[in-house]
Amino acid sequence: MRFVPGLLLAAGVMAGAQSIDQRFEKLMKEILLIDLHVDTLPYVVDEGYDVGVEHDYYEADIPRLRKGRLGGVFFGLMAAPERFAPHLWVPRTLGLIDAVHEMCRQYPKDLEVASTADDIRRIHSQGRIAALLSVEGGHQIQDDLRILRNYYRLGVRYLTLTHFKTNNWADAATDTAVHNGLTEFGREVVREMNRLGMMVDISHVSDKAFYDVMEASRAPAIASHSSVRSICNTPRNMTDDMIRALAGRGGVVFVNFNAAYLDQKAWETHRDTKAQRDREIADMMATHGNDPKRFELRRAIQRRYQKMLPPVDYKMALRHIDHIAKLAGPDHAGIGSDFDGISGMAPQGLEDVSKFPVLVRGLLELGYSDGDIRKIMGENLIRVMKQAEQVGREMSR
Repeated sequence: MRFVPGLLLAAGVMAGAQSIDQRFEKLMKEILLIDLHVDTLPYVVDEGYDVGVEHDYYEADIPRLRKGRLGGVFFGLMAAPERFAPHLWVPRTLGLIDAVHEMCRQYPKDLEVASTADDIRRIHSQGRIAALLSVEGGHQIQDDLRILRNYYRLGVRYLTLTHFKTNNWADAATDTAVHNGLTEFGREVVREMNRLGMMVDISHVSDKAFYDVMEASRAPAIASHSSVRSICNTPRNMTDDMIRALAGRGGVVFVNFNAAYLDQKAWETHRDTKAQRDREIADMMATHGNDPKRFELRRAIQRRYQKMLPPVDYKMALRHIDHIAKLAGPDHAGIGSDFDGISGMAPQGLEDVSKFPVLVRGLLELGYSDGDIRKIMGENLIRVMKQAEQVGREMSR
């Protein structure tokens, strides 16, 4: 029998592809996928967006979560300080908390609020999606630990210490630093979060505030929706030294899917056009304040500016995940899409929550083991959440 090298190579490639296909099918039946940051709730509250119906706009709803095989989602509770006056921060947050609980009441066959890592596993094992709560900005506790504690009692399981603006006790990455990181009260907030068992989120904080958290927190911290600065140099991303420091204390970096945080040219285009885009949106909303089509008009403006970005596809998200896993180990990489918080700037092939399987296949093709893929796609969150819970129990004795 004659052996033809080209045919042998083709046969080998086919066998490898079949092996990946088989592993992919098995993983997608069993894997626990958890997205650490989805910002759909403002649309639910402000626009009556029904998560139970599949839409062709925005990036998350129950049918698409099902297609993406999501087992858990952290919904962001945001009261942007540039949009809401201080006296509205807490009422806005409470309204968003209520929206999560009401979604779960309305769709009990699909959603249940989870409070612990074990809850996530139980809900997933029952074929439903765990809905978890996170507050995106320390200003929303209004400098009052009693409010922080009440958020925890209502189900909030991580707090992002700042949003885009510096608050009274922590510097933001995208605003003027006035505290040289965390104030003493900021450190007290971190300690109280540790005592509660609430995860400390350093996405959005300044570099100095990040290192202050590393010193102050007894539990591993998380970056719920940040990417890699050495690939895309934006202050919203993390340096390699920060990634190593976070990993050295057991933390996890959950990669943000915003094309402008994944690709340098996309970031530069977004940076140079964002102010004009935001002015157009503000002017339109002021002019069409009572127009039922105002949200559709806002989306149209966002799409127009999104088309100005250079092409960015899902492989860039994989590149960031791969960088973190190679730099710090696969125990310290995860997924925090920021879907519905990125003004439509999702990568091609990763346009919404239904597309998560492309990341699983992509990691297989990059050579990751099934066990490491399970960690990256969800198990790392389970571990770090359990560690926060354990620290809380120890501090409360």
